[in-house]
Amino acid sequence: SSYLAQISGRIGRIVSRNSEVPCAPPTNSGAMPSGHLMTMPVLIVNMGGEMVYILEQRLQAQKIPDAKGQKVLNDVVRTMYYPRFIEELFKPQEMYSIQSTRQIFDRLAHSSIMRLNESSMDKLFDLMAMGFKYQIISCQAPQEMVDVTQNHLDVLKRLVGNTSSVLELVDECIRQVQVAYGGMTLSDFNAMRQSLCRFFQDRKVKVSLFLHDQTQNGDGSIVVPSSGTLPATSHFAPGTVRYFQGGQEVSRDQLPTVSANSWAPASGVRTALGGNVYEKDRQAPAEALPAAAPHEPAAPGALPP
Repeated sequence: SSYLAQISGRIGRIVSRNSEVPCAPPTNSGAMPSGHLMTMPVLIVNMGGEMVYILEQRLQAQKIPDAKGQKVLNDVVRTMYYPRFIEELFKPQEMYSIQSTRQIFDRLAHSSIMRLNESSMDKLFDLMAMGFKYQIISCQAPQEMVDVTQNHLDVLKRLVGNTSSVLELVDECIRQVQVAYGGMTLSDFNAMRQSLCRFFQDRKVKVSLFLHDQTQNGDGSIVVPSSGTLPATSHFAPGTVRYFQGGQEVSRDQLPTVSANSWAPASGVRTALGGNVYEKDRQAPAEALPAAAPHEPAAPGALPP
């Protein structure tokens, strides 16, 4: 636990040092902080979930013994949700730069017996970033970002197995998410989504898995879905125009749009975004994924390829 505290302390110092507004409290005790000041928890939790998915896939692909692979995953998740780190993370604050965010994940990825060389860490971070960018762009409504976050946390609970101490940490993060975003307004969700889109705006790394699934174009841009299921927050097909007077709807028009008939009514089922896409394809192209190299921290010599 002292080692985890040390790692968490280092991450905490990165958080404090790189946040332009380390703590921006609301104007009164009952007010919710502005949406863009609550973007960092969503960014770190979701990219962290993507990181664990990728590490788990590589550990299995390299036929790492189950016990050692489970220890790697548990150590990373334990550090990621260490109470001191989560406490700092959920304080209202400005977005970090991409470089500062990378520093955090460098620390998290090496909090276990696993070691990644710089090239593997670059690939890992690119996959994490592009995976979450795809999810943000694919959300049918900004409120779905909370569902995406919840999906990541639910899968992590399955991946860590029956380790009660780690499960308790993830459950506490779930509680923090519910408290932080349960009462957030639509305008704040929009502000949070805009902050995330700006963060990922110029990142267009091509990922073999996404190219194969046709969720990414050849230039690295994400394919925005033009069909699917309408979000639970909107029961109206694209092209619907509603007119209000005195706060009451007085009429409604349906303008012709190309994809209006391609959208099914809301089903009440939570979005699948944020699930583990690497589970469905254990044969993902090796060049798109980093090589995990678990070993004892004091092992001498060059790292395995």
